[in-house]
Amino acid sequence: MSTSSIAANVQEDKMVTTVRPNQYAYTWEIQNCSTWLATVKGLQSSFQFPYDESVTEKWVLNFNPRSSSEPDYCSLGLEIVNTPLDSKAKIEVEFELSMETSTGCIIQKSTFECDFAKSNTWSYSKFIKREMLLEKVKIDDQLFIKCKIVTDAKVSNDKKLTKKLPETLPGSLSNDLKNLVDGEKYGDVTVQVADQRFLAYKGILSARSSVFASMFEHDMLETIENCVTIDDIEPDVFRELLRYIYTDQLTLTSMDTMAHKLYTAADKYDIATLKSLCRRHIMAKLRWKTAADTLVLADMHNDHEMKQETLQFLSGSVAVNVTKTTGWKTMVQTHPHLVNETVWALAAKLPPT
Repeated sequence: MSTSSIAANVQEDKMVTTVRPNQYAYTWEIQNCSTWLATVKGLQSSFQFPYDESVTEKWVLNFNPRSSSEPDYCSLGLEIVNTPLDSKAKIEVEFELSMETSTGCIIQKSTFECDFAKSNTWSYSKFIKREMLLEKVKIDDQLFIKCKIVTDAKVSNDKKLTKKLPETLPGSLSNDLKNLVDGEKYGDVTVQVADQRFLAYKGILSARSSVFASMFEHDMLETIENCVTIDDIEPDVFRELLRYIYTDQLTLTSMDTMAHKLYTAADKYDIATLKSLCRRHIMAKLRWKTAADTLVLADMHNDHEMKQETLQFLSGSVAVNVTKTTGWKTMVQTHPHLVNETVWALAAKLPPT
């Protein structure tokens, strides 16, 4: 047997050690919510979850439509009902409890960290005001109670039997197309942005953006002269927009420095995936210094999801700091109605006097 034939069929054994947290997500859907709230009394519990029988750790959501200590509020809690731990052991748990409408609008959301012992229960007696909950679900009378749980990391060792195969070269399509962003050959349309010109490709622009497609399909000046003038986007922003159109990729640096501007461009040119990426980055980086600007952005582009999450953020303890920012002061002048919406969001979270 030749050396080459041995190398081509070599068998490789592996042991794979992984460390990963136990993560669970659970949704409790309540239909005819207003009737249910008026009918049930006392503590209501979900099924035990996760449903997977191989998972020994089981949890239950506990909901009380009238909190025992605060009757005007609904309480929501988490209980561990089965665990492989002994009676004295504890597990560290990070969990998120939220209530949402059928459209995904967040009514209330909070994140907690707690040590759970065996048969341990945790509850938030003032999770949401009953009157507010009824108001939020009255459109279609549906409530979704959601829970996300992350517990202690689990170490597992697995045997892995693999057959070594010849390596293939990695795909280069994205990198090859990325070279077109600053290229000066072969393009069939020129895009003039301020004092910079970009050579682009009608086919790619049209395939990725319905706005560009509509522009090139009709006998518009852009089609006749093969030149498009854009005067409301900065050249650097358009370059990143073009990079995404060609490669479906963005750099972390560009997102950190121009996410708001890219979001605006994505909305204008109907590039939904880019808009979604920008929205996710903006909300992940939401801080009191950027909250007012983000609220204005969401309002200008009719982004209900972003707007509601930002108002929820503003209704917390950061509100005082936000009012000191330049973004807030500008918003007061240009979008005064958002000040009222922020005040209403804050008032909804304050306890009754």
